[in-house]
Amino acid sequence: MARPSTTAPVSASRVIAPLVLAAFAYATAQTTIVPVVPHVQETTGSTPSQVAWLVTGFFVSSAGLTVLAGRLGDLFGRKRVLCAVLAVFTAGAALAAAGETLAPIVAGRVVMGIGGGVFPLAYSILGARLPRDRAALGMGMISSMFGVGGALGLPLGGLVAAATGHHGLFGGTAAVALLALLAVAALVPADHGGSGGSGSVDWLGAVLLSAALGGPLVAVSRAEEWGWSGPWTLGLLAGGAVAFALLLVVEGRVAQPLVDLAVMRRRDVWAANLITLLVSAGQGTMFFLVPQAVQLPEASGVGLGVGVDRAGLFLLPTALLVVVTGPVTGRAVARFGTRPPLLFAAVTGVCGAALLAAGAGSPVLLVVGSAVTGLAGGVTYAVLPALLADAVPLDQLGGANGVSTIVRHVSLAAVAQLAAAVLVLGTPQEARYPQEWAFTLSYAVSAVLSALALVPIGLLRSRRAAGADPAAGKPGGSEPAAPSTPQIR
Repeated sequence: MARPSTTAPVSASRVIAPLVLAAFAYATAQTTIVPVVPHVQETTGSTPSQVAWLVTGFFVSSAGLTVLAGRLGDLFGRKRVLCAVLAVFTAGAALAAAGETLAPIVAGRVVMGIGGGVFPLAYSILGARLPRDRAALGMGMISSMFGVGGALGLPLGGLVAAATGHHGLFGGTAAVALLALLAVAALVPADHGGSGGSGSVDWLGAVLLSAALGGPLVAVSRAEEWGWSGPWTLGLLAGGAVAFALLLVVEGRVAQPLVDLAVMRRRDVWAANLITLLVSAGQGTMFFLVPQAVQLPEASGVGLGVGVDRAGLFLLPTALLVVVTGPVTGRAVARFGTRPPLLFAAVTGVCGAALLAAGAGSPVLLVVGSAVTGLAGGVTYAVLPALLADAVPLDQLGGANGVSTIVRHVSLAAVAQLAAAVLVLGTPQEARYPQEWAFTLSYAVSAVLSALALVPIGLLRSRRAAGADPAAGKPGGSEPAAPSTPQIR
């Protein structure tokens, strides 16, 4: 694939840094909301089912808009769409910060869901613009923000919410997102997208994808309240299945689909998404259960009796480890290829889940197990964008990364709800707290899923030669020349 025409060189770090900041803004927004939910419920006089939409609405809108944002970047320019995504995300955070009642706060959170498009757009910018080794490094750093956001979000959200309430929390998010927007606008080189600015948007596909993902996400997130066999739960699950079937029909017929099924059927692409699904299940189990476990009283035989303000601190070592993991993994990918780091991640995920299963009542094992599990996720998330950059044409890269991001979100959300259901089953009617076996079973399932990831890892075809350039040998498509586009060095 031909590289864009170039003029003045630009440092790669100037491109990577604003993209990392944008990823951090969205990643922390996923989890900082958790400690503030009780505060919003109290100040707005809402019911638990109403305030739950602060979380549900965010993930539903993110599920529908992430792939669309990635595809729009492919068509009309990745920097342009990324700036638009950050602007809308900032506006949503500002709306939530200004809200005094539940409605504007929920509306702001729903609008903020578009921030999910940050990741596929950032990956696509790096894959299209940077030499292979530096692209892998940048992708690793951006991917590490998933783990950093998940680990730092809980303690950070608790501290900010305690001091300023939801106004300060969302206001701070808006400020960080605005700073990221300005940095991207000033430092990231413009592009015309892999399609050269031409093409049409598959709006019907976008609607069907939103329904196929949103319905089941709502059903799973509200199943504990509605009941797994309740009409609303079953209806939304069935509706999602119908929408997914229609999506497959539509995407196979339109000229420029939102999700190119031919690309999704490539071995490395579907294997990458399956790896994402399996590894994310382990991450979701850890991020959900560890804070739950440490807050239980010591008398339960499982917990440590810490408060909500300290519970998130048990994940702080995980965040610090993931920060280091991203760039190190990027360099490893550039040197050794994608398969060795993924094999390491799968084995590490099994070990982390085993430590957590044995860690009931042990702060050391919980911290170490969480860190090891987070390491597995950090390595995996750093490798997969580089794998997709090898396997997908540039004019499809944003959409492919969008699908991968959505698979990650859906897996994280679904496994958290399933783990919650296991805890309910593990709580006898006469008891107040879940029994130890419920946690052990959840972690054991997580270990099995991490082990199963070895199967698609073994099927991967991609090999990454050290120092190779992403412009060479890319499967199909071409990046149109941009006469005044700076060269990244």
